[in-house]
Amino acid sequence: MKALSIRQPWAELILRGEKTLELRTWQVHYRGPLLIHAAAARRPQRVRQLGLDPEALAYGALVGVAELVEIFPLNAEAYEALREAHRSDRPYPGPPLFAWRLARPRRFAQPIPWAGRQGLFTVPEEALPALEGLPQPIPAPPPDDEHPFVLYTFPENGQGYRAVLYQWLKTPTHANGSLPRWWQVDLDSTPLRLLGDALAQTLRQAGYRPGDLVRRFGEPFFLPEPLGVRLALLFLATKPLSRVDRVDAIAAGIARMSDEEAYYWFSKCSPGPEAERGRRALRTLLAG
Repeated sequence: MKALSIRQPWAELILRGEKTLELRTWQVHYRGPLLIHAAAARRPQRVRQLGLDPEALAYGALVGVAELVEIFPLNAEAYEALREAHRSDRPYPGPPLFAWRLARPRRFAQPIPWAGRQGLFTVPEEALPALEGLPQPIPAPPPDDEHPFVLYTFPENGQGYRAVLYQWLKTPTHANGSLPRWWQVDLDSTPLRLLGDALAQTLRQAGYRPGDLVRRFGEPFFLPEPLGVRLALLFLATKPLSRVDRVDAIAAGIARMSDEEAYYWFSKCSPGPEAERGRRALRTLLAG
């Protein structure tokens, strides 16, 4: 299986779903499952800057697997617009620069010590017992003009489920195609438990039964744009929260919004250079 070595804390952020684009100066034709290798080099100061404990991270080991779904070039404008996805705080380094989109990361129960290599390298599958029992990949959603949002759910280690929401972009953001055709936001089982009522209501309004979330793992739930916008807002605003009262306040506030208000906040909170500022403002407005 193909593998890519990535320094910490970036490997950890990929597994958490907080970094969805890996930057490289080269590209490959390969698409499919990609092992995430945490490089042996340590940068404890950078790890602490991101609020993580450097001693709690794995180094020099295979730590999980994700799906490499597309690779596209980045110009300076796209680099700035997608900072929240690639998480680099450095200035645009100039071409050639490619964004490798990684979807649906899955963490191994235990890291597998392994020597990394430069470039894309191969790890024999017989060396990967940790792959047994991992959920199968979810394919990228097909485009649908009437339902530009699509939701998937899949089991998570036998304890609840994860959800990933995709939005297809109707037209390329730039004429040279330097931005991707879709973006995604995902939540694991912990925050999803706090959003049960709101998620169930969204499914009902889209013509599905709430119980389908756990009966139809890996199958798409297509959402019309107004419902998709509100669900994306809910995911984006509550993803870092753990307090039930704040999550409830945000869910109630988004439910009360007019369509015009929801679209306004979605434009501020969806991926872009000011997205995190918009999300903080929305949390403050709705939950203090």
